[in-house]
Amino acid sequence: MCGKESELQKSHIFPRSYFRKLKAGNGQLLKVVIDDDSQPEKSNLDPKEPLFCRACEQFLSEKYEQYGTRILTNRKFATVKKDYVEFRSFRYKDFYLYLISIIWRASISSLDTFKHISFPEKHNNFLKQCLLEGKIKINTTLKLDHFIKISVIRIIDSKNEIDDIVIRKTMMNLNFEKGSTSDVGMIYYFMADGFLVAYHFTGEEDIHKLRVEKNRAQLRNLPNIKIPRVDFRQLSQIRSAFSSVTNKISEYRA
Repeated sequence: MCGKESELQKSHIFPRSYFRKLKAGNGQLLKVVIDDDSQPEKSNLDPKEPLFCRACEQFLSEKYEQYGTRILTNRKFATVKKDYVEFRSFRYKDFYLYLISIIWRASISSLDTFKHISFPEKHNNFLKQCLLEGKIKINTTLKLDHFIKISVIRIIDSKNEIDDIVIRKTMMNLNFEKGSTSDVGMIYYFMADGFLVAYHFTGEEDIHKLRVEKNRAQLRNLPNIKIPRVDFRQLSQIRSAFSSVTNKISEYRA
């Protein structure tokens, strides 16, 4: 990341704290691949590779990860209401760039787990520069979040058929789907700690639309933000994933 020659560490794509919290003292997690053939299996599920030097690891941790992971897990920042979770003293730029750091790391990763996430080199370099400089602004009229809009939703089960602890203990790897048209672009998403994070890479070329159009649950640069609480049945990807996982685990335990 820094461009200097140094010994590389075993770097994580997702912050290690996510997996540490999921394991809660256990050595392994249950890994489920949503396909027709594979079976659930116990796995260390802690993908890492030689990617960053110690200085860059420290930079990413102190600059982005410490705040990014804490904001979603520390209750002192949040007030839970029926329809939303309100975060106070919200540092938009830091949290936005924290989420950018995850998808950027996935894109430059050589791990098979993230082989479906791959951006052109010039895009990766641009994201890296934004992270190094701690900036979202591109010029006087354009910002990174005009082109990559990030939405966050708290997943719940309004019928209480799935315990909220199970939802928070379910982690979904980065995945993507193509938009219906080229203007819509691509959507990448993952789920961790009960929150669904979606990156919308827009293909829109109209600068005015880029600046003014907002997506559902899109993060906003406000001191206090409200993250909507949404039943998983309203989201086709999550509904399908939960159904497949439930069926596979039932067969696995039979």
